[in-house]
Amino acid sequence: MHKNMKEMEQYSDDQFVVKGVYKGEQSEAVLLFLLPGQEMPSHPHERFEVVLTPRTGTGVMIVDDSKEVALAPETLYYEPAGHTFRIKNTGDSPLQVLITLVRVEPAASPLSTSSSAEGQVQQRRAEDRLGPSRL
Repeated sequence: MHKNMKEMEQYSDDQFVVKGVYKGEQSEAVLLFLLPGQEMPSHPHERFEVVLTPRTGTGVMIVDDSKEVALAPETLYYEPAGHTFRIKNTGDSPLQVLITLVRVEPAASPLSTSSSAEGQVQQRRAEDRLGPSRL
């Protein structure tokens, strides 16, 4: 797949614009376009790691309504899954950000992992004793 991101550029006086770049099985990317003063409201990314690459303009990313991160071109920003995000254009020119979302599976609890492994061991022992056709 090949896309010219310059040709995807689109701003609106009414609100921010989001355009899909690609969507895979475990990841997707979008371009976010904000005019000066515009803001993308706070929203959660519980199951996605977030990678931001500002292409033009300046702004801030507010993580969990508490941590403020300055956004500037030629810089890559990473946040792990499980946070809320808000992005605002604080500059005097348009802000364009490439956002890549990578799906992560929820971590298995040690209890569920050990009981699952224990169940597999017990099944193998039973098969050894009785043979697979008798289970």
